[in-house]
Amino acid sequence: MARNHQNGIRKDNLLTWLGYALPVLGGLLGVAYVNVNYTDFINPVWAIGGGAVLGWIAARLLRRVLG
Repeated sequence: MARNHQNGIRKDNLLTWLGYALPVLGGLLGVAYVNVNYTDFINPVWAIGGGAVLGWIAARLLRRVLG
């Protein structure tokens, strides 16, 4: 029984970590995309913010599937 409780805590920690890490990773990928294709955008904030929003959506979907 205690072993099952430990796995639940680890799963909650992983889901919490994903909620913070994936939006940051999405924003970072947006920064990388803007730096590689800097002439494609009028305003690079759209790529960075869009990457963060997509990371947030991915985190929510993973939390729904795993949680």
